[in-house]
Amino acid sequence: MTINYKTLMARQFAPFTRHYSRAESIHYARGFGAGMDTEQAGDDEPWLDPDNPKALPMMAVALADGDFWQQDPATGIVWQKIVHSAESIRVHNPLPPEGSVVITQGIKDIFDRGAERGAVMIQEQELSDLQGNPLVSIEVTTVLKGNGGFGGQPPTGSRPDPLPDRTPDGVMDLSTPTANDTAFRLTVDLDVASTDSEGAKKSMIRGVGCFGLAGRAALKMACANQPERLKAFGVRYAGPMFTGETMRLALWRVSPGMAVFRMDAVERNQPVLSHGFIEYSDHP
Repeated sequence: MTINYKTLMARQFAPFTRHYSRAESIHYARGFGAGMDTEQAGDDEPWLDPDNPKALPMMAVALADGDFWQQDPATGIVWQKIVHSAESIRVHNPLPPEGSVVITQGIKDIFDRGAERGAVMIQEQELSDLQGNPLVSIEVTTVLKGNGGFGGQPPTGSRPDPLPDRTPDGVMDLSTPTANDTAFRLTVDLDVASTDSEGAKKSMIRGVGCFGLAGRAALKMACANQPERLKAFGVRYAGPMFTGETMRLALWRVSPGMAVFRMDAVERNQPVLSHGFIEYSDHP
């Protein structure tokens, strides 16, 4: 079964409301690795304060996480061959640490890379408060590896510019969560890199956990931990992230209010995120 471009583009998604507490905001922050490194304890305090936490903007992706609708046979999507390739947020107003948000979503477009290379689907999600004020826009790009060759238009976007060929303006190491109940641990066992050199069991962390961990670092390096300064943040996924390992994020400032970065797994010496970006206000 192949996808029907017109049917998918016309697919309707019912809005849903997500209620969350301060405790959940803290739980998400811990899922993004907050509190894992003692040398960064002061930097993580705003996200973990039990009385008055700040919400990490990347939490919007977790709040918008809904049903796995791609498993519906009517879509024609070979969901077993979906690859999460890129994700970004644009902040219109800061997320409150607790409250209710209304999530709407739709499919922005689907591009055909051919039968051998699959299709590229771009989805949009919008988070608003109960009064309809926009909070965060999310764009998610997935590769439908089993659905190329449906006769659609090829991708129109260009490849990102290479990262600067110079020493980074900042480098930050972060530990990934280790607890079995971490918010974004995959619940299935995978064979790839499932143990470390000492035989300890590793679990893969979902993309949203990787997104949030990198966001914590970029927010610290570019915005001095001030979420109200963040305008936009995005990543391209390049490899898996596992529990109990070290991520190293290297960041380059390329223009006023704009920086790019990459993130690698230190122990495995493997890329995890490539061509990330953060757009921000230079002043509070």
